[in-house]
Amino acid sequence: MTPEPETAPAAPVPALPAGLLRPALAGVDAYEPGRPADEVRRETGVASVVKLASNEGPFPPMPGALAALAETASGVRVYPDPGAWALRDAIAARTGLRPDQVLPGAGVDGLIKLMCLALLDPGDEIAMGWPSFLSWRVGAQIQGAEVRTAPLRADGSYDLGELAARVTPRTKIVVVVSPNNPTGAAVGAGELRGFLDALPPHVLPVVDEAYFEYLPAGGHDAAALVAEGRPMAAMRTFSKAYGLAGLRVGYMMGPAELVRALGVVRNVFDVAAPAQAAALASLHDADEHLPPRIALNAAEREMTASGLRALGLAPLPSTANFLLVDLGSPERALALNAALLRRGVIVRPTRAFGAPSSLRITIGRPEENARMLGAMAEALAETA
Repeated sequence: MTPEPETAPAAPVPALPAGLLRPALAGVDAYEPGRPADEVRRETGVASVVKLASNEGPFPPMPGALAALAETASGVRVYPDPGAWALRDAIAARTGLRPDQVLPGAGVDGLIKLMCLALLDPGDEIAMGWPSFLSWRVGAQIQGAEVRTAPLRADGSYDLGELAARVTPRTKIVVVVSPNNPTGAAVGAGELRGFLDALPPHVLPVVDEAYFEYLPAGGHDAAALVAEGRPMAAMRTFSKAYGLAGLRVGYMMGPAELVRALGVVRNVFDVAAPAQAAALASLHDADEHLPPRIALNAAEREMTASGLRALGLAPLPSTANFLLVDLGSPERALALNAALLRRGVIVRPTRAFGAPSSLRITIGRPEENARMLGAMAEALAETA
């Protein structure tokens, strides 16, 4: 009789020394990205999956960007330009700013982290609306700063009066996310200017314009406000309308002194060479290729909103490339999300954004939006 093989004793689980981790991290929930399509395919067995969870643009990179990626591929054995000078200069020229007022970075997320690292100490405060983009909240909490939140208006836009009321002598940063993520609504250009004029001088206002390209005519332009010499910052990205989400490249605009301070805390080679080249080429292609993308997004957003309303849902008004739908309870939102996943449709539950009863739906290609609506009708019937 063959003896049973001995089972090796379980290896001891090493423990970190007590007090090693910073106390501020204990109350921080890590960012949870949207579900990858491949993971949902494996779990459900559905061959064709539609991902409408991460607000990525439905279009491929612009033609010039694709050519630039091919041209730079053979050169990735060397480090990228640490200052991203060509991209920085092109952004400055397009926005009317001086080059020393522009800082390219690893997407808006990366720039948020840099700003919190450079400006916030334990005991400092940041003021922002809520529900809103959670990276601002997480970045402040990591630094041990307090986050003071203001409720939104009924349409999902920032209530700038409520936000101003959250400012105290300890507030260092005041954030306006517009269009707001996850709700989609934007503040007006005039009211934004008035809000900035009334802020006390000890705070830095930051306008997060990650969805700037989707704003309708007459919308706010934070770059123009920075160009006036205001002590403020603005952030934008190539991840959405430009179709470069996988390359992680965005940029901050603000006073030269702030740009230099963030340069101290950033990684030296923050933006990869292919990302710099693709973003630069995208700026050159923008005037030709952005308008039809924006027009199709607006048309599909309205079609999708109408389809959701026909199913008895009430999406919030949006000026971005997504819609937020309140399902009435966290339990219903999670059940509906699970039912959609079983049908190969990925949307985004928004508990982490401060909206636990809602789902956020990215506007995709026409066929993807139609499929989502069909799956939504079935999911609603299943979970009724």
